[in-house]
Amino acid sequence: MALTWKTSVGGNEHRIFRGKLIVGLLKTSLWKGDAYGELNGHMLLFKPLGFWKKTVQIFDIEGKNELGRIEYNFWKSSAVITYEHMVYEWKYNSWTRKSWEIKGPEESATFLRSGFWLNKGNIEYDDIPGAVILTGLYVNNYFSRMAGAA
Repeated sequence: MALTWKTSVGGNEHRIFRGKLIVGLLKTSLWKGDAYGELNGHMLLFKPLGFWKKTVQIFDIEGKNELGRIEYNFWKSSAVITYEHMVYEWKYNSWTRKSWEIKGPEESATFLRSGFWLNKGNIEYDDIPGAVILTGLYVNNYFSRMAGAA
């Protein structure tokens, strides 16, 4: 299946489309790293832990039930996503950071950014939960901010 996304000029809002129909949204806080989003009925809240924010908790939209976690490896520009007891690996496919992927035990998703400076792209996926796709955009946003701060 295929989706596309477009990011706002400030980089804090991702709109996810199936054709011309908006099917999801990811909105990140400019300063704190908190975010919330929705895709395919999955409504999530992201809450970073600690000063260096190497771990992010994934909650339901009310913030009551923890559904998973993100563990960043900044030096390898990769992350491990645990969502509802399933483990997924997130990593860039190239040094240009135009393409990244999420791999699970039997499913995967590939993200391809259009152009070098453009904040839009395509998502190809097979049977991966919408929550994990949303998390994939959140992780890329984290690494983009870290690269911009360096």
